[in-house]
Amino acid sequence: MLWYKGWLETRFKVMFLLSFAVFPIVLTLAVGHHPTAGGQHAPTAAELAEAENWFGYFGMYYSIIPLFLAGSGIKTEYRSRKRGATYFTLSLPVSRFRLFATRAGLGMLESVGILAIAPYAIWVAFVEPGDPPVSLSNLFALWVSLSAGTSVFYFVGVLLSTFMHEVYRNWVSLFGVALLLALLSKVPLLAPLNVFRAMGLPLFPPHSIPWASMGFSLGVAAVLGFAALKIVQTREY
Repeated sequence: MLWYKGWLETRFKVMFLLSFAVFPIVLTLAVGHHPTAGGQHAPTAAELAEAENWFGYFGMYYSIIPLFLAGSGIKTEYRSRKRGATYFTLSLPVSRFRLFATRAGLGMLESVGILAIAPYAIWVAFVEPGDPPVSLSNLFALWVSLSAGTSVFYFVGVLLSTFMHEVYRNWVSLFGVALLLALLSKVPLLAPLNVFRAMGLPLFPPHSIPWASMGFSLGVAAVLGFAALKIVQTREY
């Protein structure tokens, strides 16, 4: 029942975000391809740098999807537009841990499901006719790196949803993503942890899976999720 309840609360967001995820494909097909780091020749340092910059923009674009699907599973009043919806949720014969885990888990599953579109979008944007074919393993690696990289943004949204209205949470989250992108881009010491740039690297053979940035993202996400759970369990609604 909790899974179905969560789906009813998020289904319209999922439909909107599906179109949001497909938009880069439509835009790329309309205006043409950007220069690719692939090709029949070995990519130069300039080409790789240009591709990585574009990957950073793609990473920021797709990091928005988890932010809008995050939710604590407790504060549901603003979703239902009915007074007392949060108290109805709390009156259900389940623990707050289960409420939180179900809603957070559902949102994460919806996020990684929508992000399955992203590898195809990046492939359309960067791989031109005549380039070496991109293997399914590369596309899968790209999806894994995107899903792991955006997990930190999802749990930022989960944490903020425990005490902040959805409208304010979305604006604060978007500002935080932009600030993090600027910080990771400007500080050389943080380059290995730049989750934005790493979200597209597995697409091309010269790059390997960005384990460092993925581990950093998943580790911070776990800390944020634990903090959100503690807030949910101790807060008086």
